[in-house]
Formats: sequence, C-alpha cells, structure tokens
Amino acid sequence: MTSLTLPSFGAQRMHRVLCIPELLDMVFTLLEPSSNAVNARVCKVWSDIALDSLWKDMADLHRLFGILAPLRKTEEEEYEFDRMPETEDWIRFEKYGRRVRRLVYRASNSHTLKQSVFDDVGRTRTRLDIFPNMHTLYWKAPLALCVMFMHRGIKHFAVQLPPELETISPRPFFQDIAARMPNLENIDIRSNIPMRAIEAETIDLLQRLPKLTKVLFPRFYCTTEVAEALSRLEHLGTIEFRYIPEQGCGCEDDVKPFQPVLTEGAFPALWDYSLTALFDDAARFLDATFAPTNLTMLYLDSDIIETSESINRILSVVAENCQLLKFLALVSLRDASSLDSYDGFLAAPGTKITIDTLKPVLKLPNLSTMEIVHQYPLSLREEDIELLASSWPSLETLILNNEPVLLVNSNLTLGSLLPFAKHCPKLTHLGLFLDASSVEDFLDPAAASLPFSPVAPFKTLQRLSMGVSIIKENQGDRVAEYLSQILPLGCKIDGGITWDESREVSVPATEILRVRCEEWAKVQELLPMCTRLRIGERERTKFMERELEDLRMRTGVMGDAYGAVAGVRVDLATCVMI
Repeated sequence: MTSLTLPSFGAQRMHRVLCIPELLDMVFTLLEPSSNAVNARVCKVWSDIALDSLWKDMADLHRLFGILAPLRKTEEEEYEFDRMPETEDWIRFEKYGRRVRRLVYRASNSHTLKQSVFDDVGRTRTRLDIFPNMHTLYWKAPLALCVMFMHRGIKHFAVQLPPELETISPRPFFQDIAARMPNLENIDIRSNIPMRAIEAETIDLLQRLPKLTKVLFPRFYCTTEVAEALSRLEHLGTIEFRYIPEQGCGCEDDVKPFQPVLTEGAFPALWDYSLTALFDDAARFLDATFAPTNLTMLYLDSDIIETSESINRILSVVAENCQLLKFLALVSLRDASSLDSYDGFLAAPGTKITIDTLKPVLKLPNLSTMEIVHQYPLSLREEDIELLASSWPSLETLILNNEPVLLVNSNLTLGSLLPFAKHCPKLTHLGLFLDASSVEDFLDPAAASLPFSPVAPFKTLQRLSMGVSIIKENQGDRVAEYLSQILPLGCKIDGGITWDESREVSVPATEILRVRCEEWAKVQELLPMCTRLRIGERERTKFMERELEDLRMRTGVMGDAYGAVAGVRVDLATCVMI
C-alpha cells in the first residue's frame, strides 16, 4: 500500500502559513485552554505562542502556583504548599510567569489560597517582579497580599476596598500603589465606603499618579475636592462610574453641593465625564470659567426627580459650552415607591418636559447619541417627534424616557416611529414610551379615517426599546404585524424596567408591568416571522409589478403593429388590463 502525500508546493505553502506568529496568535486566542495545551506540544514554534495564549490572562493563581510547588487542600478548604518552593522551582516557574499579562484574583473563588502561600512566595522568590510583563492587575482579596505583585510595568489596576477601611486609614496601601506602580494609566476603585471616610487619602493617591488617563469610581465618589484634584491631571481623559453592584456605591450626601473651583488649564485632556450631581450644580460647573470644553461624552446622574426648568438649564449650558459633544445622557431619579396608585395620577408641578425643554439640544451639531431618564413621561406630541427627527439626521441612538414610573398616559403612538424611519438613516437604537393600544388604526387607516401615506421602513435599526410602553393584553400579535412593515429583519424589541431595585414597586404597578412585559415579549417572538412574511410579500409585489410592466410593453408593441397593418391607431390609454 502506498501512502498519500500532498504535493510539495502545497505542503510548503501550508507550512509557511502555519508558521506565521501573528496568524497563529489570532487563532489560538479563540481556542479553549485544553486545545492550546495540545497545541503547545506540537512543535517549538507553536509551543511559545500557545503557552502565551494559555497564561496571558490568569484568573486562577492556584493553577499557576501549582507549577511552582505542589499544593494541598487543608481542613479549612484552603490550599497551601506541600513543601517550600526551591530555586529550581523558580527557574522553571519563570518560563510561565513571564507570559502573564493580566492577573485577576478573588479570594472567594473555589481555590482560595492560604496566606502562607503568599508568605512562602514572598520569602523564596528569586526576583521582585514575579510577573515582569504583567500590565493589568485586579485584586479582590486582603490588600496586603496584593503588594508583592505590584511593579512599575503595571498600567491598569482595579481593587476592591474592604469595609474596614471606613475606620482604618487606607493611606499605607495607597502609598504602596503610588510608589510601586507610578506608571498607572487606569485605576478602578470598587467600594461601598462613603467617600468622606477616605477622601483625603484618595486625593493624595490621585496626585501621585500623574500618568492617569482613566479613573473609574463607584457612584457618588467624584466629590467637589476629588474633582478639583482630577482637574490637575494632565493626561486624564475619562472619569467614569458604573451602576453594577460589584463597583459599589458611595453616599449621595458627599456630592452635595458639587462646586469645584477650577484653575486655568483644568482638565486639559478630558473628553468623557460621568458625573453624579444635581443638574443645577452640573450646569454651574460646566458654565464656570476653566470648565472642560472638549467633552465628547457626558453622562449626568441626579438622585432627585429633576424639574423641567433644571433640565432645560443644563441643556442650554451644554449646548453653549460643549459643542464637540457626541454622547449625552441625563438620568434623573425614578422612585416607584412614591406612587400608590397609577390610575389618573398626575405629574408633579414643574416636571412637565415639553419640546421647548429639549430644544437646546438641537444646537449640538455633532450629537449622535442621547438618553433621557425621568420619573414622568415626556410631554411630546406627534409634531414634536417630527421636529426632532427632521432636525437630527445624524442620530444613531435615542432613548426618550422609555421607562417612566408614571405608566398611564402617552401622547405618542406607533405612528411616532415613522419620522425617525424617514429622517434618521443612521439610527440603530431607538427607545420611546408610547401607546400601542391604537394599533388597529394603523393596520386599517381607512377605517380610522387616517390619511394614507406610504410607510418608509427603517434602514439600519437594530434595537427598539419599548420599556413600559402601553400595550393591551392580547395585542402583541397585531403590534408585531404592524411593526413588521417598518422594522428590518433582525431588529430586536425589548421591554421591561431598569428601575432602582432597592425601591419597592407598588402592587398595582407590578400587575401592569407584568402584562406589558409579556405582550412586548410576544411581539419580539412573532416579529421575525411577520417580517419574513412581509419581505416575501414585497418581493412578490415587485415581481408582479415587473410582470405587469412587461405585459404593458408587449401589448403596446402588438398594438402598434396591428395599427400599422389595419391602418387604425390603437390608444392603449383607454384599455383596461384584466
């Protein structure tokens, strides 16, 4: 039996392809660790690249330190070294340690290491930086154990501060951060400690890290004094907070009032600012001398139900001073626990947000993304939506308070979607609070005495967020039927709430939300099928129109020929095609 071999040219070409390091790295990055463990044993060229993929992102110190020396499980369900690491162990370990680029350690995982492991590593290591090429470190464990992994090459650092730091100063640990990682570019502090308890130490830390480009805080951590300290950082481009529980949250009283005093040259590189403050405080801050004017992203979060006057004021200031803005979000408090009944409940005085409230935003020439979150529905009419859409052709994302707490009334209908489809060709995400209960009027305009107009479907819309939009029980199929006319195939519809879960929702509201969420889920389920049917219907209509046009042309030719023979001119305009 003869063996089958590839032609030499093809084999050589295949061999060259499989030896390109950049290509192999891209492929190995997409594989499971078990597959890369096999790849590491194929050949020497593959081994280095596969080992880099295996060890560059390390979230299991147990596995890594297991290479250094055997580990055993103790009665406390923790792991310790079976013997003390030796010099030969460290020589072998360096082959893997130098490949680590990102280290994540959580003491609460299934392979918790005893402190003795870190003590043994600290005593026996043959070099100070055991992961010399590591650039990212995330630590959620006793802070003292983190120090041995710090070095000057680390650029990104995230740390979970323990609750005891509210009474014990974090200054020694913060000094270690500044001294051992002076080249930090990104710092991510996660904590539930009020900022006032650690404010002085935090300011001192920020001042010692001159290369920072991004700061990530818990909510309510950017106080007046912290903002003043951040304003002096030459390279700082992003100040951000997150709502996720792991990030933590401070105390809202720490940011009241928010009144930083800025000096000339403040925030020279800032372009992305997420701020927790009252809208009036934020307006004064952005309107002050030396305020940041090069912002392209601004996210404002207030812990009160803001008035329409305050919203108009902040929009006017932003439109005047932040002409480069591309992203703007105004998030006001939504408190579902403050409403006992949802039937006929009226908005509080001064909270009626009309088109006049929002008009200043139309002066921002570069704005492509905007979000408004408020307790009460926006008081917008169909003609207001037409004005917004026609004045905003570059719009890509627009969320107009699609989850208000007041659930009973909306001036907008399904027809409010059409101006955006007509005027906003780049729109990919749209969120509205509307009343879909009148869907029958749009499915049969003649019966509702509505003027007929051809429907222009969305071109690029990928997501339609209905939030708590009004929809009656058992209307989901009819709404899906209508939306299939204007939404592209693949567009997702979502409904529901993202209200503060710590605030209890009243029983009447819970039942209303249940019905609406179920109906919008039904719309999402039926929409793909309805859209495919609608696309098929359009294709058949176009085919029939082409056939009819071809028939007219053939009939015209035949008529001309007959007229020439019989000497009679045939007027096809008077013919009726059956």
